[in-house]
Amino acid sequence: MRCKFQRVIYPKDGTTSDNGFMIVLYRPLDRVPDAHGEPMDAIKAVGYYLPTAEDIDYDLQGQWTRGKHGIQYQVDTYEELVPPTREGIVRYLASGLIKGIGQKTAERIFDTFGAQTLQVLDDTPERLIEIRGISQTKLEKIKTSLIESHGARNIIALLAPHGVTPNCAVRIFTQYGADATKIVREHPFRLCHIHGFGFKTADKIAQALGLDPTSPDRVDAGILYVLEDEESTGNLCLNKGLLMKKALALLDTEALSQKMLATRAYALLQEGEITLYGDDAYRKSTAKAEEDVARCVTELLQSCSQMGRAEIQKEIVLAEARIGFTLAAEQQEAVITSLAAGLSIISGGPGTGKTSIQKFILDIYHTLYPEGKIICCAPTGRAARRMQESTGYHSTTIHKALGLLAGEDGSYNEPEMLDADLIVVDEVSMVDIYLARNLLLSTPPGAKLVLIGDADQLPSVGPGAVLSELIRSGCIPLVKLDKIYRQAIGSRIPVNASIIRHNATHLEYGDDFRLIESKSFTESAEIIQRIYVEEANRYGAENVLVLSPYRGKTETGVNEINGRLQGLANPPAPDKAEIQSGRLRLRINDRVMQMQNQGDINNGDVGLIRAIHFDRDEVVAEMDFGDGRVVEYDATQLKSLDLAYASTVHKSQGSEYTSVILSLQTGHYPMLKRPLLYTAITRAKRRVTIVGERRALCMAIKTVDAEKRNTNLANRIKERQ
Repeated sequence: MRCKFQRVIYPKDGTTSDNGFMIVLYRPLDRVPDAHGEPMDAIKAVGYYLPTAEDIDYDLQGQWTRGKHGIQYQVDTYEELVPPTREGIVRYLASGLIKGIGQKTAERIFDTFGAQTLQVLDDTPERLIEIRGISQTKLEKIKTSLIESHGARNIIALLAPHGVTPNCAVRIFTQYGADATKIVREHPFRLCHIHGFGFKTADKIAQALGLDPTSPDRVDAGILYVLEDEESTGNLCLNKGLLMKKALALLDTEALSQKMLATRAYALLQEGEITLYGDDAYRKSTAKAEEDVARCVTELLQSCSQMGRAEIQKEIVLAEARIGFTLAAEQQEAVITSLAAGLSIISGGPGTGKTSIQKFILDIYHTLYPEGKIICCAPTGRAARRMQESTGYHSTTIHKALGLLAGEDGSYNEPEMLDADLIVVDEVSMVDIYLARNLLLSTPPGAKLVLIGDADQLPSVGPGAVLSELIRSGCIPLVKLDKIYRQAIGSRIPVNASIIRHNATHLEYGDDFRLIESKSFTESAEIIQRIYVEEANRYGAENVLVLSPYRGKTETGVNEINGRLQGLANPPAPDKAEIQSGRLRLRINDRVMQMQNQGDINNGDVGLIRAIHFDRDEVVAEMDFGDGRVVEYDATQLKSLDLAYASTVHKSQGSEYTSVILSLQTGHYPMLKRPLLYTAITRAKRRVTIVGERRALCMAIKTVDAEKRNTNLANRIKERQ
């Protein structure tokens, strides 16, 4: 049916709904009779992601149906009808249907390719790079838009009713090409191999298509999903008996027996998709990561040291004179251990002297080996900057040191070998099993690796418990710092951190460590706003952070507080550009956090929106993440950002702010555990303000973290000795 777009009936704002469903009015270009044989002047069409460009004629394909509002046309697919003239092709290109092409660009494309323009778009779109004004970045955007508007259209229409976004559907088409629709219909669980798809989405599609719920594909995908789901909570493995129990509950199929499930689990074991370590089951990628870390640790422990303890002790005396600082006995032991061993760990809380120890390690090594190559790094950009400021040595993120860049699916390339003789890594508690693997595989033979962290903090956001497992192995030279050395400056923060670590509740309160009682989330939200304004005026908004155990759920959740604080810290103004991105309205000077790995910007990095540019072709926001990392984001990439005036405690790891405001109430009870509280208050340099209930504070201190992550790293290391 040939027709022209008139208007969008649903959604009412004329945009596209969250699930892509639309009701659109079109004007038929051919005679279409109604039930009485009279020609229709308008057709009500329903479908997913229907076309709405005004200057294009469309050929809609589908069937008439009767809905609750009468006769309507159910659109299955459609084609654009483009006249093979300069005017027709330019109008098509500039219609907005293809993102990245505006009027002037459309004219330049036709002037270059003429009547072959549409064929070039279909067969060799990479030739668009020949057009002035089309950069490689814009070319990729145009190619993606072409896939959406042409090749992936059928797969988008097929999956939209199941809640699959067009971006995800495009990834399926990119992965499987012309076979995409067939694969989805016949083997939907192959979608689990694509980033962004999980078992539950694939299972929903499979059920809608009538696939056998006891099929091997479904059972295999369910077993692997249980293991992958465990990894999302920090575990690397799961007891094999518990794996079978959870898989059976997930699959929830009466015809599926335990014997059938065990048969498929054994097949996965034979195929190498899962592996066993004792009674624990792993996915193959996770098991390999843990094995690689254990092997690399063993190799580093066997490397010979160039320095003896007596020699290092003499160098410490000389370094104390150069630096003008005298180390305490346990700090000296940390320096000696680090320089004498191929691999070592220094663990301690705030105020125990980790920064001073780093300075001495670097100073002595550089003095003895002036030609030696040194690398200092940390998991986050903020932690790396702090490391550089405190030591005077250039520091970078671990990802940047290893040359790790995240692709569109969030996964990283293989790391580069480090060119270093000494590698010092700070904030190791944040390092998960995959980053640990990359770091250790890239450490050259003979190099020294010094790991510095705080074992009492929360474990990494990613799977594993690397620092605590390395310590638990008992095989790695370790110095645990316990004594606080910053009491002379009167800071209660390290003092209270130590008290909390030792399971006591008699905290010291004063101007730099406050508890403001509040019985409700509503009251706390108001208090947090007031205190934030006071602290931002005193220290600068970039030096103040609000922390909450939860992202949502309450008035003091991160999402709610971020919205409130944005209006206070960066209110709208007539001359301040803004852009809507999902539920957020972002504006220039907003502080934002990256929520997924993307290029050399890592999950958890905090930056500032420096500029927002608008033109007919696209919207571009300029993000400054520090360390020279200034990145342009298009509208799609902006969806990977969140506001960063407030953060969850987990996401704040590796950060340090002058002032930290923490929401803590009994309503947070599932999260009220000692490591969370300890991590939160140790993000502050000068002042901690806890808003909430003293009872909640005591609950957190007294609740030893019951979460023991399932991992066998320590055991693997010990069995190699």
